[in-house]
Amino acid sequence: MKLASKGQKQFWEEQSFRVFRLRKRIYQWFVFQPGESKTVLLITGCQRSGTSMIHHLFRKDITTITYDEYSQLSVLQGEEPLQWRSVNNVVDIITADRSPLVVTKPLVETQNLSQWLDAFPEAKGIWMFREVHDVVSSSLKYFGVGVGCKDIVPIVAGDESNWRRINLSSSVVSLIREIQAEGITPSDCAALFWYARNSLLFSQELDKDKRVAICQYEDLVTMPVKVMTAAYVHLGISFPGPQIVSDVTVGSIGKGSDVMLSPSVDQVCREMSEKLRALERLG
Repeated sequence: MKLASKGQKQFWEEQSFRVFRLRKRIYQWFVFQPGESKTVLLITGCQRSGTSMIHHLFRKDITTITYDEYSQLSVLQGEEPLQWRSVNNVVDIITADRSPLVVTKPLVETQNLSQWLDAFPEAKGIWMFREVHDVVSSSLKYFGVGVGCKDIVPIVAGDESNWRRINLSSSVVSLIREIQAEGITPSDCAALFWYARNSLLFSQELDKDKRVAICQYEDLVTMPVKVMTAAYVHLGISFPGPQIVSDVTVGSIGKGSDVMLSPSVDQVCREMSEKLRALERLG
């Protein structure tokens, strides 16, 4: 049930996970009642920052219900199908779940995290962050070379209807405009998007919100039991055991070592990295 494999191995892992998912449904059907009180976890942060990894580890807990980015909570249509439905619709869907722990990963709702935390009585957040060069490398490989430039277009344009621009501070928008006007590379664009998404943690004072725990990807993969134990403490739920972290590897650390950023982009990202690493983190 690993997060990502290739070839024939991937096929058998997918079948294994289908069996596990069926076991989960049967177990939860007999153990839990629909509509009972529950903790709702929102995993947020910048794309390619380890959100899929930690979501996968929670998914391996037999007591959880998990929602991927593409799920019934999402609008599933239009130019931005991963954005969530209305608050009332999302609350109704999650309230009907049986599990006492519902785990979601609404990355395109990161800018609205406060709103979603307020929507549920027992809501918690985990903000994932990862070293910027590794995020840039992963983003360009996974989404394509032009993804970073596409992501900062609505920010520079001031498009208040686009999730990439919503709730960004005016100072962050001005800074990105100034740097973008100098002429930047696709790697610079992806790094500035990383900077913009992580800036939301501070501009919305989520770093001071006790409902939100901070998790660094590098911590998660190098000491998974310690970090996931701390995550369950944050949720007020017993840690199910080390079997949920059996798929964790450290192979993705340092894959962006060859990524080159322009001096101005490198400076602002270094400053953001220092602020993130200075926070109290899981584990």
